[in-house]
Amino acid sequence: MNKIVFLSSGVLLLAVWLLTPALDRHVNSVEAAASSARTAEAITAAVEKILGKLGANQKKKTLFAFNDEERLNWHFIPRPRKGLPLSEMNPEQQKLVQELLTASLGETGTRTVNDVRLLEGILQAIEGPNRRFSRDPEHYYLSVFGSPGKKEQWGWRFEGHHLCVNFTLEGRKVLSSTPLFYGANPAIVKSGPKKGLRVLGKIEDLGRELMLSLDKSQLKSALGKGKPEEVKATQSAAYNANLPTGLAGESMSKVQAKILTSLVLEHTKNMDASLRKEMETSLSKQLGNVQIAWRGKLEPGEGHSFIVHGPAFIISFSNFQNNAAHIHSSLRARKGEFGLGGEK
Repeated sequence: MNKIVFLSSGVLLLAVWLLTPALDRHVNSVEAAASSARTAEAITAAVEKILGKLGANQKKKTLFAFNDEERLNWHFIPRPRKGLPLSEMNPEQQKLVQELLTASLGETGTRTVNDVRLLEGILQAIEGPNRRFSRDPEHYYLSVFGSPGKKEQWGWRFEGHHLCVNFTLEGRKVLSSTPLFYGANPAIVKSGPKKGLRVLGKIEDLGRELMLSLDKSQLKSALGKGKPEEVKATQSAAYNANLPTGLAGESMSKVQAKILTSLVLEHTKNMDASLRKEMETSLSKQLGNVQIAWRGKLEPGEGHSFIVHGPAFIISFSNFQNNAAHIHSSLRARKGEFGLGGEK
């Protein structure tokens, strides 16, 4: 009897040992789904709270049908926009927008949003009264597509010069939190109270650090011919530009792979923790398949651009305007942006 018990216990222990990885994956999956659901609920509540504080004319500017063509009409350039600008909100309403951003992007992402807006005020002073564009930190627009909280899909956008935040939800699930775009002009603030501020400086530094760590053979794979390239596939519902071949993580040393990982995380940290998990999990599992392709010079102050692309994401970065002091940076998902299919 004791032997039978022992053998049964041994089989049980073996079964548990074999099943543990699967059980861990299941638990992690359940926890991730629950975390994402909490984020979706927080976003929905924040949007509903904003709408509850808007007047009739404000709602008219803010609300669109989910299938309105405006939902996919995103861009980061200074241009006329639809939606409700911060300039037409009272302080309480503006505070609620901040709460929505925090629920969606976390503290870090929201801080980046506000730093981008802050640069508009600095750019306004630099360009002076004869400037071509308004450069107003309050000319950032909130738009809501569809009905928040329903089972059907709905979404919201917060957009202005050098900024585009896009979310698509369905019930208690966030379907998409990209395209996510940030820009910085000036790339470094040279005077005034914010002297030395580099809103996207860490991204640029990590990209250059990685490139300067490469040997000649690696550099040959990573460097492309031609001039630096602008961020592509803007105004597209899915990333539809060609992805250049570069140097893959599998051809990097451990130190270089660590820098590459930090470069990607510098982008994903601008998203809520539960929403960036898929991209970061893909990064950790498939780092060998992640590539960096660089165009332009490697020296500070010289124009350059790079693309980092992996199985789940595409990062585009450019800095060649205004004597390499004007940054554009975007994070795209390979699949499901705007709740639609994958790449086109």
